[in-house]
Amino acid sequence: MTQPPFDPYGQPMHPVEYPRAGPQPHYQSPYPGQMRAVDQHTSARVRPAAVTASFVLWVLTALSWPVGSLVRSLAEDGALAGFGPIMALFTSTCLAIACVWGAVLLLNGNYHARLGLCGGSLVIGVLVLAAAIIAARDADTEPVGWVVIVLRLVLPVAASVAAFLPGTRSYFSGT
Repeated sequence: MTQPPFDPYGQPMHPVEYPRAGPQPHYQSPYPGQMRAVDQHTSARVRPAAVTASFVLWVLTALSWPVGSLVRSLAEDGALAGFGPIMALFTSTCLAIACVWGAVLLLNGNYHARLGLCGGSLVIGVLVLAAAIIAARDADTEPVGWVVIVLRLVLPVAASVAAFLPGTRSYFSGT
């Protein structure tokens, strides 16, 4: 004598019925009504001009690192030779890529990118300030080197201020 297999749910098993080939009947939602009219339309967020200005300043900040390293190396040594200048160029290029990536995220309204860029510029700014103090002690610093140092100090501050101007808060909060 055979018994049917144990069914823990107490219901007999039925084969699955797949839809037949060909045209299907119109789908009726189990929920009555439609979406509200307010849910039918999406509103686009308007990007404030301060965010665009901040983006441009962050891109200029990013460019000041590899271009500044290259110009300083060429102005002070006359060539890009040796381990130090090449590693400085490589490091500043990596820093520039990260800065541009953060700037693009900032342009799209990412709140954390705004904080990350400002926090990162604070850390890097301390290092640039230390480089400025060392350059001030050194008597043979080229004027081009001073221009690069000043740009690396001023551009991130201006970009941070532009990112936090009034009117940008609602853009970064997503409302």
